[in-house]
Amino acid sequence: MATACLLAGAGILSGQAPAAVEEDIRGAKPLVEIPVPPRPPYELWLGIGGGLLLAGIVWFIWRHFRAKQKAKSPREIAMRSLTELEVKTDTMTAEAFAYQATKCVRHYISERFGIAAPRRTTEEFLRDLSQDETSPLAGQGDHLRAFLKSCDLAKFAGSKLDTVQRVELLQSARGFIQATSTTP
Repeated sequence: MATACLLAGAGILSGQAPAAVEEDIRGAKPLVEIPVPPRPPYELWLGIGGGLLLAGIVWFIWRHFRAKQKAKSPREIAMRSLTELEVKTDTMTAEAFAYQATKCVRHYISERFGIAAPRRTTEEFLRDLSQDETSPLAGQGDHLRAFLKSCDLAKFAGSKLDTVQRVELLQSARGFIQATSTTP
């Protein structure tokens, strides 16, 4: 009864008749299922990402080792540059020819033996070479001295190099490189 009075009182307050209030009250509605979004395939995406990362690392390592295999030895680089210099022999001045020949041999010495030959004058280099008995170039000192002195004469003293002298300098450089390329 108290419920009916409360309902009637609520109906009076809202301006409705007590019978209308009772009709408004309905029973419980069925449960409404809220769909759960499907779970993203994290494992799949992680697998694809990891596979791509692994493939990238393998490609980088393969490329790095392949580049090392293709890298030329100091002997090959020096011989190639001497061959290129031989082709240009007739078109170069004596000074330019001597500079290129010296540069080739000095870079070979630097790369092959780790001696800073390009950064020293001929006198400094030959003096250090004669003082170091353990140097792998100690046996080639006279040969190297003659070659570098001939080139210095053409570079700094204005000495003219004819074709025969240029060929002899190239042969001297090749002989030095071949003689020292097998030295440990």
